[in-house]
Amino acid sequence: MKAIYKKLFVLLLLLPAGLLAQSSLSGVVVDSKSNQPISGVNVVVKGTQQNVTTDFDGKFKLSKIKEGDAVVFSFVGYNTQTVTFTNQTNLTIKLQESENQLQEVVVQVGYGSVKKKDATGSVAVITAKDFNKGAITNTENLLNGRVAGVVVTQGGRPGDGAAIRIRGGASLGASNDPLVVIDGLPVNNGLSSINPNDIESFSILKDASATAIYGSRGSNGVVLIKTKKGSKQDGIKVSYNSLTTLNTIAKKVDVYSADEFRNLITTYVPSRVSLLGTGSTDWQDAIYRNGITFSNDVSFRGNLLKAIPTRLSVGNTSIDGVLETSSFKRNTIALSMTPSFLDNHLKFEVNANYATEKNRYADEGAIGAAISFNPTFVNYDPNSPFSGYKEYYTLNSPNNYTVYGASNPVALLQQKENRGRSNRFYGNIQTEYKLHFFEDVKAVVNLGYDRSQGKGTNLVSPNSRSGIYNAAKLGYDQNTWGNSTNTLLDSYLNYNKKFGQVKVDLTAGYSYQNFESESYYSTNKLLPLSEQKPDVVTSPGVNLQAYYSRLNIDLSDKYLLTVNFRRDGSSRFSELNRWGNFPGAAFAWKISSEEFLKNSKTVSELKLRLGWGVTGQQDIGAAAYDYFQRYNLSAATSGATYQFGDQYYQLGRPEGYNRNLKWEETTTINAGLDFGLFNDKVTGTLDVYSKTSNDLIAYVPEGSLQNFRTAGFQNIGSLTSKGAELNVNYKAIQTKNSTLSFNYNIAYNDIKIKDLGGLNFAQGSVGLDLYTQIHQERLAPNTFWLYEQVYDAAGKPLEGVYVDRNGDGQITSLDKHAFKKPNADITMGFMTNYNYKKWDFSMAWRTSLGNYIFDNVNASRSFLSQSISDNNVNAINNTTVDFSNTLFTQKRAESDYYVKNASWLKLDNVTIGYLIESPFNVESSSLRLYSGVQNVLTISKYKGMDPEVFGGIDSTIYPRARMFLLGLNYNF
Repeated sequence: MKAIYKKLFVLLLLLPAGLLAQSSLSGVVVDSKSNQPISGVNVVVKGTQQNVTTDFDGKFKLSKIKEGDAVVFSFVGYNTQTVTFTNQTNLTIKLQESENQLQEVVVQVGYGSVKKKDATGSVAVITAKDFNKGAITNTENLLNGRVAGVVVTQGGRPGDGAAIRIRGGASLGASNDPLVVIDGLPVNNGLSSINPNDIESFSILKDASATAIYGSRGSNGVVLIKTKKGSKQDGIKVSYNSLTTLNTIAKKVDVYSADEFRNLITTYVPSRVSLLGTGSTDWQDAIYRNGITFSNDVSFRGNLLKAIPTRLSVGNTSIDGVLETSSFKRNTIALSMTPSFLDNHLKFEVNANYATEKNRYADEGAIGAAISFNPTFVNYDPNSPFSGYKEYYTLNSPNNYTVYGASNPVALLQQKENRGRSNRFYGNIQTEYKLHFFEDVKAVVNLGYDRSQGKGTNLVSPNSRSGIYNAAKLGYDQNTWGNSTNTLLDSYLNYNKKFGQVKVDLTAGYSYQNFESESYYSTNKLLPLSEQKPDVVTSPGVNLQAYYSRLNIDLSDKYLLTVNFRRDGSSRFSELNRWGNFPGAAFAWKISSEEFLKNSKTVSELKLRLGWGVTGQQDIGAAAYDYFQRYNLSAATSGATYQFGDQYYQLGRPEGYNRNLKWEETTTINAGLDFGLFNDKVTGTLDVYSKTSNDLIAYVPEGSLQNFRTAGFQNIGSLTSKGAELNVNYKAIQTKNSTLSFNYNIAYNDIKIKDLGGLNFAQGSVGLDLYTQIHQERLAPNTFWLYEQVYDAAGKPLEGVYVDRNGDGQITSLDKHAFKKPNADITMGFMTNYNYKKWDFSMAWRTSLGNYIFDNVNASRSFLSQSISDNNVNAINNTTVDFSNTLFTQKRAESDYYVKNASWLKLDNVTIGYLIESPFNVESSSLRLYSGVQNVLTISKYKGMDPEVFGGIDSTIYPRARMFLLGLNYNF
């Protein structure tokens, strides 16, 4: 302590001398209209290397400044302001919003970035101010409902990923997932391992003129994610975020209560009344619980060694699912470093991320079992051989059981332990060098790496019904592991030069990406060794290589032209069709820069965009490597063998193949309008588009003995998608004490199968040889294909009575008809943000119109024979209350009665917060406390648990929780 006091004393003695030698300038930067502080403003002493950024309270401090120095204040969305230093000690700088904030927004466009005002393609940018609020524990939920034409369907289980669809997708049999790129690294391992608080912005490329630069990977759109970076400001800024939620069940499936079930059995299955118990159990209450979510993360942001802008974040998330035994835990570390050297000629960007995930997967069969299990039973039976859990069974002989009826749902959960653990490291190092001898040219090299390692165990108690094997109690014990590696090399040159009124930006480069994976499963280790068949599966891997180029021409800051081209190669195709060419072009006209609008007080921004492009699809699922000429060995004990002497040998059987399989290609035409009105009080975009996908890959019949198989993959058919999108932002109030803003987006999409070579493909299996959907020409993909139900005068369905649509006097499969579709015609999102002094309020809505669901929850169990009245005479099962509407005796899953209107309106979240400035007497700090509700309200005609079902068939889903949340953000 004495040494510290001595140092402080010396500093105090030297302080006056230091003040005589130099001056300093402090101050605060605020918005000129609201007087609210602005953080992150760049403050630069012109002509020097001295620069800082304002802190969370808009404050800054410059030292070593001389009289006459020019101090420049700049920030995205505001006019730059310059102040001459005349020995002031403190300043309040009021920045004015630029006349067109749209012009300053930076868009990531793949291998570079442009200002939004210069973008020629259909690109949406979502930054922190646009993100969804509330209980956000996964990355996808930040943008759910925020972008027109982008549909995010989030699952309910803890740590579940989301399905993202941009403009409805572009394929029938291949992947419809968009390409996701994180800080320049294309990834395919999902986003669950990313901490949402590390995300700075999303750039979503929607039309082919923008996505063609990604060639074979851009047919379903591209999501570019930019993570938060460090700061050049001296000192360390710390941000701590904490969130706690109480997770509850929002809605249950409507089933018969114990007393109602007794009446049901007495009325319709009187011969089995003796099977009724004396209990009264709501099995859905028995399997669901209130879960807790804890999410905490802390980040450190500063300028390491005064030369390396650095950000380090550490996060932890723990989620208890609403289904008993399910849980998810995630730990994340993210490091970003962005140093520059040689007077900013040499720049590095280093991103390193590490995440661990631990999952306990509940047996989701318990959800269906809770609907069907006898409600007059109690959970515990002292005579049960299954660890005391009540089950339907017959003991035939010692350790020989016959089981029947629905399983005890609590036992399914508690007697199974299915756990998984994964580690993932991903990141990249990007080097950018601006040539000293030719500063118009820069070279960029990006090296990326993504490695995932996972392992799992699946244990089922030997004293469980589900652990029975060959009628005896055995149990289950399985180990699995899997590893995947993704390596990337991107290198390109960029030339940027202005010739008078013409600005030229040219990029050309090469990309190499390689994917490898292997996995292992042990089968059941409790089986006799002769029956165990463990296996290691090594994928052939995927190698992608490409050459690409893009030319941007800006004429007089009014007329913009973009031309790009990519030549892609994929190892998923034979050498005959390995390479594909993917061009794109776009033109934009800044109408508001013309003389007749330049000084308009009404129109502050108006830009017309026209685009065209071709993209490909190489992520072709089961068709990958169909060009390989392969042999499969017959089974050692039960397959075909060849006798040679006294020995029997396995046979190698040739597999069918198709060396002519080639890329799916999607051609898109897009026209758009970006607009700003009344000094950008109202801003928005309007787009119309048409997409056509050709050479669709499908599994089709082949000639008998023609190719060692009767069916295989071929390129047939085409798919069209047309639509329109509108996004509007409105700043309703902007005063000193309050701001109110609205965001609204709406999208229309019409997707049809144009050609399938005259073939039809049954989809949507709901049982043995029972299909509910079809791929057919002139219909939407997965259109429901069922019999037309006939109803009586009271509106009740007549069992087994359908419309004879072809009039041949009999009901056959030829009488099925197309009836509705699962994809929505219209999707909308609406968000409002209101700030009053230190209070803030946020509310987000979403809606989906024109989408239908096949209600398989009812179709698979709401009938008498083999359901309520079990196959075995010693069992009875509960069902949904829809049975009272139909009184069906048999399963009628091919009736269009079960196709339900599933349009919905959802209030996703409501959040209210309060800001405390300089809490705990800590300067330049702020504390925001907030509370709210997630999954607040659902309005729909659909009577099931949740109308938001991906794929259109509701066969019981893991329920999305209603969350009551409490959180804080502390910055200092």
